[in-house]
Amino acid sequence: MIGTAIFLSFFLLFTLASLAVPIPLFPGNVIVTLLSTQNNQYILLLNALANGLTYGFIIWLIFYIGNKKLSKR
Repeated sequence: MIGTAIFLSFFLLFTLASLAVPIPLFPGNVIVTLLSTQNNQYILLLNALANGLTYGFIIWLIFYIGNKKLSKR
């Protein structure tokens, strides 16, 4: 249950930060370049969602592995 809260909080944090600051972060700008659709209206949103999902998942995975290691002790 706490893992879901961690994922959602960091997903929202990185998604909103990517929308607010126009600096391209790694996974978002690569995905947008690979897809490069003609509709440029949604590129900023797609970039922000990709960053939010990627970094939210990475931080959740770190939390999950750390929690498992601590619970073994």
